[in-house]
Amino acid sequence: MMAFAHPDDEPHLAGSTIARYAAEGADVIVVIITRGEAGEIAPGVDATPENLGEVREAELRASMKVTGASLEMLEYRDSGMAGTPENEDPRAFVQAPESQVVAELVDLMRKHRPQVEVTFDENGGYGHPDHIFISKTTTIAFKESGNSSFESPGGMEPWSPLKLYYMGFPRSRIKRFVEEYRKMKPDNEISEIDPETLGVPDEMFTTQLEVAQYVPVRREAAAQHRSQGSPFDMFPEAMHEDVFSIDHLILVDPPPAPGLSETDLFEGI
Repeated sequence: MMAFAHPDDEPHLAGSTIARYAAEGADVIVVIITRGEAGEIAPGVDATPENLGEVREAELRASMKVTGASLEMLEYRDSGMAGTPENEDPRAFVQAPESQVVAELVDLMRKHRPQVEVTFDENGGYGHPDHIFISKTTTIAFKESGNSSFESPGGMEPWSPLKLYYMGFPRSRIKRFVEEYRKMKPDNEISEIDPETLGVPDEMFTTQLEVAQYVPVRREAAAQHRSQGSPFDMFPEAMHEDVFSIDHLILVDPPPAPGLSETDLFEGI
């Protein structure tokens, strides 16, 4: 089970991993918390601010068909980027009571009974408030799902997932993309970004998944999210195959042994 915040989070971060495990016969459940109502609208897309959530949900469902995963959605509103007015909307995900979100995630864990749970790193990749909140609530739910004293709305039997991972982009990968992007488009919107503040320091990762053969699936899944532009789109196919040939995760629970180096999320299960 993978828990993310918005449509298009899943292919950009985890598309190859989702496709790999679905192809290997695992039941892969993707949980998306919002419909991405606060997202931008790419040029030439038949969407409006009023119907963007519906458009993005349809794109998400098309992406799921490409990767072979199943989808669960919760009913929260996209909170937008940090410091924007959308943060204050009472329907926004970041305005939801933490206990309520945790209980809903526990219900999903008890329903689907995953062995492995995956979500964003604690900083949400780049500090998006929804990413940070889903990381925090998923982490709590992972621990509470097996707690017989924790009551969730669905009233299902406790279930203890065995492993919790945070997934992210290595800082070295982010730096390479930023450098190449600046070369290809010197006058760009990310020229002021400090790559040292993005992604996860490379040495923190415990788990590296070989997913080179699934990069085309990841790209096709990402292409379904037509309403959302991506700076990755402008890079040549060879660079995608090179940079995205390995997906990176951090084993959070159980605490990893020093020097752990895994190549499979189900290792040890």
